[in-house]
Amino acid sequence: MSNRVAVVYALKQQAGTPTRVGFAAGRRLGKAVVRNRAKRRLREAVRLLWPRVRQGYYIVVIARQAALDMPFAELRQKVEELFERAGLLQREG
Repeated sequence: MSNRVAVVYALKQQAGTPTRVGFAAGRRLGKAVVRNRAKRRLREAVRLLWPRVRQGYYIVVIARQAALDMPFAELRQKVEELFERAGLLQREG
């Protein structure tokens, strides 16, 4: 799954396996400081979603340019939409 903010790859694991998330940013995004900032912003967006993330997946989130430029509230919403489309979020309630 992908959108302007990131690309998400998910691999289902055996039942009972804790979900693990990795973050990446290609060199095309910029120098190390810029890439690290993009990963920090995405990491925080995923951290806020963590209580709703399904267990038993390995997830890789790859940053795109928009992850640097957009306001954090919008970034968080886009990451949530991406995880929802990928089937990685549990239903609320």
